[in-house]
Amino acid sequence: MFQALGVHGPELSPGWAAFLDIALVSAAFAFLFSAPRANRMTAAMLATMVVAMAALRVVMQPLPNVQPVTVAALLVGAHLGARRGVAFAILVTLLSNLLISHGWWTFFQALGWSVVAVIGAHANLVVDGRLNHVRLYVAAALVAPMFGAITTLSLVSGEMTLGQFMLLLGQGLPFDAVHALGNVAFAVWTGSMLHRFLSGLTTLEDEAVATGEAHGVDA
Repeated sequence: MFQALGVHGPELSPGWAAFLDIALVSAAFAFLFSAPRANRMTAAMLATMVVAMAALRVVMQPLPNVQPVTVAALLVGAHLGARRGVAFAILVTLLSNLLISHGWWTFFQALGWSVVAVIGAHANLVVDGRLNHVRLYVAAALVAPMFGAITTLSLVSGEMTLGQFMLLLGQGLPFDAVHALGNVAFAVWTGSMLHRFLSGLTTLEDEAVATGEAHGVDA
C-alpha cells in the first residue's frame, strides 16, 4: 500500500493511488447529486469554481498554507449546503494535489476542507441573503488549527505515541497561524466577490425550480 514516506505522509503505490482517486471522485459526485435542488447549471458553475480554486492553489503553492480554498469552502457550504460544500472540497483537493503532490495526505486534506464546508453550512455566514463579514473572518481564522490537526493525521503511524502526535501538532502551530492569517486576508479580499457569485447560483436554482428544470428534490 505505502511505498515511501513523503513530506506530508506515506506515498501510495500506483494501485492504491488509483483506488483513492476513484473513491474520492465517487464520494464527491455522490454528495453533489444527492444535494437539494441539484441541477446541471449549478453543477457546471460549481465545476468552474472548482477549477479556478484548484488553479489558484497550485499557483500559490510556494507560499505554505496560503491559499483561497478554505474561505471558498466556507462560503460554498454557506450558500449551497453541506453536501455540495463537501463535493467542492473533495474535488478541489484532488484536482490541485494531482498537480502539486498526491498521496495518502490527499484524503486528510479533503476531509479537512470537507469539515470546513460543513462548518460554513451551519455558521450562519449568510443571513437573509447578506454576508456577515465579521463572522466570516472569525470562522476563517478558527478553522485553520482544526484543518491543521486533521491533516496532521496523515503522519500518524502505528509506532507513534500520543506525546509524539501532540509534538507534531505543536510544530505545526506556526503554519496554522500563517493559514489563519491567509484565510482572513482572502476573506477580506475575495469574500464579497465569492458571495455575489454564489448568490447568483442560488438565484439560478430558484429560477430552475420555478420552471421545473431542477433535477433533484429538497431534502
